[in-house]
Amino acid sequence: MYNIRMSSDCIALGALATELDSALKGARTDKIVQPEADEIRLFFRAAGKNLCLVVSCNAGAPRMHLTTSKKQNPVGAPAFCMLLRKYLSSSVAEKVFLFEKDRIIGIKFSARTEMKDNAVFYLFTEIMNRYSNIVFTDENFVILDAVKHLPPEDNNSHIVLRGVKYRAPQQNKPFYGDEDSLRAVLDRFGGGDLHRAVLGGVSGLTGVSVGELLRIAAVSADCEKPLSEAEKTRIIAVAREFAHITESPRYSPCIADGKDVLPFPYSNSANVQSYPTICEAYDALYTAADAAVRLKARLKPVSTAVKRLISRTEKNIAIDRDRLAECERMEEYRIKGELIVSNIYRISKGDTVLVCDNYYTGEKTEIALDERLSPSKNSAAYYAKYAKLKRTREFTEKKLQDDLALLSYARSIEEEIAALTPESSTAPIERELERLGAIKAKAVKGKVRAEKAEPPCEYEIDGFRVLAGKNNLQNDELTFRTATGSDVWLHTKNRHGAHVIIITHGKKPSETAILTAAEIAASGAGAPVEVDYTERRFVKRRPGGHPGQVIYTDFRTVVAKPDAHSELRTLK
Repeated sequence: MYNIRMSSDCIALGALATELDSALKGARTDKIVQPEADEIRLFFRAAGKNLCLVVSCNAGAPRMHLTTSKKQNPVGAPAFCMLLRKYLSSSVAEKVFLFEKDRIIGIKFSARTEMKDNAVFYLFTEIMNRYSNIVFTDENFVILDAVKHLPPEDNNSHIVLRGVKYRAPQQNKPFYGDEDSLRAVLDRFGGGDLHRAVLGGVSGLTGVSVGELLRIAAVSADCEKPLSEAEKTRIIAVAREFAHITESPRYSPCIADGKDVLPFPYSNSANVQSYPTICEAYDALYTAADAAVRLKARLKPVSTAVKRLISRTEKNIAIDRDRLAECERMEEYRIKGELIVSNIYRISKGDTVLVCDNYYTGEKTEIALDERLSPSKNSAAYYAKYAKLKRTREFTEKKLQDDLALLSYARSIEEEIAALTPESSTAPIERELERLGAIKAKAVKGKVRAEKAEPPCEYEIDGFRVLAGKNNLQNDELTFRTATGSDVWLHTKNRHGAHVIIITHGKKPSETAILTAAEIAASGAGAPVEVDYTERRFVKRRPGGHPGQVIYTDFRTVVAKPDAHSELRTLK
């Protein structure tokens, strides 16, 4: 899963705007959809080709680029999408440009109003991580609507509201392409970290592009003294090239280190992937990142719930074990009660201690007495403590086993979550957590929601049908409802994982079928593991256990390498 901070500087976005301008100029808007709350897709017809432009202000992967990816559209279009359709349907893209030397790409549209009058509209995409936004304005830059509305605040001069004139956010630093401003930064530099001085002194650059600028200019990022005039001149010359990157022979889109789209060849890493166009580079990196970011956001409620459940259960287990440690004294209390009875003749009223021989150990033992109680009542008090601890131990031993089973089950859910893909549904996991009381059950109108598992993974192996569960509920369904007694059941030894079933129809499965099914069962492991297999009739639900938790006998074991065998999967 992606765990990176997506960012673009004005060099990459300037190159992107130039490339989009060339591709979209004169293109007619064919369709507009809004598959996500923070994402618009505009479909264009240009030079006999269909083009899809994705415009997103998702904080984890803000972007604007042509894409070949597809997303399912909602049944009803949101209000912002309807507004764009109203004004931009059949409009023509006239120009794509970088707005006010900032990380904002604007598209100028020429359209016709309902009264057949010519009109101009602008669509601005602010690519600024968590401050990203999509803003739609008229020809005078008056905001018609935006994905995110920003009211005036003391610490925010960037106002985005209907009827307000659109302006770029205020920059506290001059643009890197302003040569006089860049020279002023270089003139002030007296030695030290030049990389930090340039990055902090001008806007429009990221750390990666500053590093490459200094490398191309042949100036060390760590300088002990002020820069020479020759060094300043070289830095300014490279910055000038960067500002006009698409006109430069250095223009060569790539992805560096799997996290940065750059419009120039990057030499600071061996991990560089080149692309014919910058749109293709953005599409390759950001489409995957977007899916990962949205999956992470979608999984956050269930991930938080299961982590909370694990933490709570671990605390309960610690309490259980502390109580059991206390119960270890119960035999001591029983023996003391017994010794008091055996030596009752030696105890006088008012005694606070009994010293006697312990016939279990052969040693002298001191037993504290309550002077307010008779000898028999002192004995009874010790027996009462013994009985209480005995009951506590019996209860706690059962509770500890239940808590350990719950912990194992919760960790299996955690593994299920980690294995989910952007296409996966979270519904089965939500149902598991609802059963445990870890999350509140969702209110369902009409019919009660069915507890039916999703279709399992299905394979054809050596003439046998093989099924593998995707989650605990499905494992339970496969093992105890789908499989018959003569079918073969497989599971990794002493690990969480899928229940795998070989449907035999009474036939003996081949060694190939068993080994391949075992590899599927082991697919979640990082190295070869032991996989147990037996006939389904020897598999039972663990008493008091959770879905998917079983006990089994009469099994054999094979060592299998992890392999999901996706090539064998039967697609439905």
